[in-house]
Parts: sequence; structure tokens; C-alpha cells
Amino acid sequence: MLQKVAVNQLKVGMFVADLDRPWMDTPFLLQGFLLEDAEQIAQVQSTCQWVMIDPLRSSSPEFDAQRNTKPEPIAKRDLGTDPIVTVQRVETPRPTPLDKLRAATGADALNRTTPPAKPGASAKLGADTRTNPKLREFALPINQRAATDPMMTSSSGMQARDPRPRGVASRPEAPSSSGGMRGLFGQLKENVKNLFSSAPSDSYDFDQYEAKDVPKVQAERPSFMPENVQLTIYEDTQPVENEIRAATDAYGKSQEILSKMVSDIRAGNQMQVEVVETVIEDMVDSMVRNPDAMMWLARMREQSTLAYDHGLSVAIGLIAFGRHLGFPKDQLGNLGVMGLLLDIGKLRLPTSILEKTGRLTPEEFAEMKRHVEYSMEILYQTPGVNPDVLEGVAQHHERIDGSGYPYGLAGNNITVFGKMCAIADTYSAITKKRPYAEPASPHDALQMLSNWGGMQFQADMVEHFIQSIGVFPVGSLVELSTGEVAVIVSHNKQKRLRPKVLVVTEEDKTPRKHPTVKDLIYDVSDSPVYIRRGLPSNAYGIDPNEFYLG
Repeated sequence: MLQKVAVNQLKVGMFVADLDRPWMDTPFLLQGFLLEDAEQIAQVQSTCQWVMIDPLRSSSPEFDAQRNTKPEPIAKRDLGTDPIVTVQRVETPRPTPLDKLRAATGADALNRTTPPAKPGASAKLGADTRTNPKLREFALPINQRAATDPMMTSSSGMQARDPRPRGVASRPEAPSSSGGMRGLFGQLKENVKNLFSSAPSDSYDFDQYEAKDVPKVQAERPSFMPENVQLTIYEDTQPVENEIRAATDAYGKSQEILSKMVSDIRAGNQMQVEVVETVIEDMVDSMVRNPDAMMWLARMREQSTLAYDHGLSVAIGLIAFGRHLGFPKDQLGNLGVMGLLLDIGKLRLPTSILEKTGRLTPEEFAEMKRHVEYSMEILYQTPGVNPDVLEGVAQHHERIDGSGYPYGLAGNNITVFGKMCAIADTYSAITKKRPYAEPASPHDALQMLSNWGGMQFQADMVEHFIQSIGVFPVGSLVELSTGEVAVIVSHNKQKRLRPKVLVVTEEDKTPRKHPTVKDLIYDVSDSPVYIRRGLPSNAYGIDPNEFYLG
């Protein structure tokens, strides 16, 4: 079992299995390493506050007892031949949708002629999850925002800002209301913790009625959203199967533009930001119609280890994030440009650093961190770059505890775009194959983000990001309660844990000759199929790329 150790207690011979921050923020690029000398310990102490030590892989003497201790054999018990427990089974009537609705909204809710004083108090999220703690859905979709909110229109009033430290004004968070907002986020935080719990999930309690029977949640404006952003409600207008072709075209154009942009910068030519914005606009149009198609495509095509190609997946994650939060369409375009240009400064780094498979020296790590400075130099030399884009690129390695770089900003001195970019960039990096590490599964990556929430990243923003891409993101492998393995195809916006999946194996994990699509939302049988757990990439030898929809 891993042990949490303060960095001032570290000794040579201890095996560091995990850190209190993303590995990409440190010079220790190989995840997991043995402390070999005092210099290495000093490097950990300058980076972290605590680490997780694996006693079984440590060579220091204080763990000798744990390494050499063998578990005592479990003594067999004579249970005899007589039954110990007699079970009497009684048939219980199945609750009807009307019964469920009464339980969720209150017994007298259906007889009211006027709406209750606090709509959020009787919402499905607030009531049903309290009476049924097993219900662990992320249930705060953007398309359930109240249509009467005067800020929910289609235009933006964003102000231009200078991303550098002198120009970063402290932007206090909007206080949450004492009613619905605090309750919603409290329940949402509990849902995140429950979902990433290590407890078995086979006892998951599913609703037996369709999404149309779920009482609508009147979601409130996230407290971290700038007050001058006018929120937009988005609805999926195309199924993922119909949108995949347009998404493929937009994705291909983005790759072409990215390749040309890289060539221009390396040749010393000026970057054409207008061309980048045009191709991002096609991506935004596709994701406004249905974000799942582009996210499926990005997952299926995510094979390149090139540093600058990482920006394309960050762009897609940021657009999905912004769409979920309700940013207007023009702002979604800015988010896409931010993601695409996030690491453009890495083009000026030596290849020996970018492709190194071992621990970076202090000098190499200092040079690696300069990629933010190089990115800003390129963007400042490019006319027409939106100030929001500059802000996001400049701050995507800042952390709310002040441990980030290049400026060491903390808390509200990091703007909403800097915080969003930090989350999307980290998720994309740990799910992508790198020269020094294998990719984490999407579900594991989201669990890491959830654990870092409140330390490195703003916790409620992490929760919204998880909602925006789904607990089991599109394109990821999952194991169903039947034992079959499936690929997530698209999400149901009302019930994120009951998506549409492509079943690719039988119950014994042997590949199916003809994979079949199953929409879990419509399974209302006595034993509905559900997702038991997320699986790492290539689990059981399955390559999700073989099932690309295009």
C-alpha cells in the first residue's frame, strides 16, 4: 500500500510512485522513480510538498519489514452441511414513473397549480440523490439552464486583457447563492467523489424510466464565469453518425493548417492567424451541432507524439468545455485557437529535450518551461491575435496554489481562460502517448484531475470539465456489467452514465465478428446493462481505432 510522505522526510532508496501535482509540471518525466541521491531529493523538495512512496519497490531499510512480511494464510472454516441462512423471497411491485416522480419532487408536487418558490429544491439532482446515495450521475447539462436568464443570449461582451503579470487584475469569484447554487455544487462534488470511488459498482441503482420522465434541473450560472459573458444554450442537432463526416473534414483541414503553420514558423515567416481562425470555425460549427463526433475522431486519431500536434486535441477539449459552460460561439472559436497555439513555442526547443525518455536535468527543465515565453513571443509578433487567446496561452501552466510557471500566479490572479487551458492541457497530455510515458486511460486521467482539484486546479471547474467530456469520454474502452467490452460512441445528455456504446467483444472478451451498437438509456429490462469500469487503451488487445466510424 502506498504511503504519503512529506518531502522533508524523504531518504535515498525510497521509491516515489506518485506526486501531489501533475508529472508534466516537474522534471521527473518518468512516472515512478527510485531516489538515488541527495540532489534528486532536493529536486523533489523544490517541486512538491508531499509524495506517495511505494514500500515494496523501495530499497531503504525502514521498509524491510513490510517487504519481507508475508500475509498469513486464511484458515479454512468448517461450515457444516446445514444451511446457515434461509432466504424468503417476496415479489415487490416495481415503482412506476409516477411513483418515482413523487419521490423526487415531493408528494404534493403534482397537485400544485403554481411553481414552488425554489425550483432547484425539488430538482432531480437535489432530491433523488439524497434519498438514493447510489445514484452517481453527473447531471448539470447546459441545455437545462432556465430560458428566462437574461444573460443567456448569443453574443459576448468580453473585455480585452493583457495576460502578463502586470496586467492581470485580481478577479474575485462571484459569490454563490445561499440556496440552489451551493446545494447543486455540493451535490455535484459528492457525485464526483462517489463516481471515482474504488468501491464496487455492480450495485448501481438505475432509474427504470426514460430521460423524458426526469424532472428538469434549473441549473444556475457557474460562479467562476465572468459576469459579462452572455451564456448560450446549445442543443445537439445531429446524431454522431451523421456528423462524423463533417467532423472528419474539419479535423483534416486543421491538421493541414497546423502543418503549414509549423513550417512557416520554422522558416521564420509570420504566422497567419486569420487562416487558423477560419479552420477553427469549421471545428466549432461541427461541435456546436454535436461535440461527440469531433471528440470520437480526436480519440481515434490520437497517435502522434509530436509536441505541437498535441494542440489539436487540446483545442477540441476546450471547445467542448466552453460549449458545456455556455460560452457564445465566437468565444468557442477563441478557445479553439488557444488550444491549437498553446504549445507553439515548443518548436524553438531542442529535439533532445522534447524526445528525452529520462529525467530532465534542472537546466533542461528550466529550458522546457521557457516554451510559454517562446509561444508568447510568436503570438506578440502576429497581428490580430485576440487578447483572450494571449491570456489562455500565457497562463496554461499556472496553478491555483502558486506553484506553476512562468509567473507563479495563484488563485483569482489566474483568469478563467488560464484555468480552463490548464485543465484541458493536462488531460490531453496524460491521455496522449509521449516519448517518456504510455498514455493513461481517459477515465484514469479524469480521476487524476479530480484528485488534483482544489490543489492545482479549481475544483468546481474540474467537475464541469468532467461533465463536458463525460466520465467515460467518447472513444474510450469500458467493461459492461455483462462482461462485454465496448467503445463509447456518444453520450446521453440527460444521463451521462448511460451512453450509446459499440459492443466489440463477447462476455469472455473474445472479439465479436460483427460489433453491435447498444444504447444503454433504452435498456429498461429487469437487469439493465451498465458500465462496470473504464479500461486502459488496448485492454485485452483491443484497438479502438479499428472501429473508427468514418
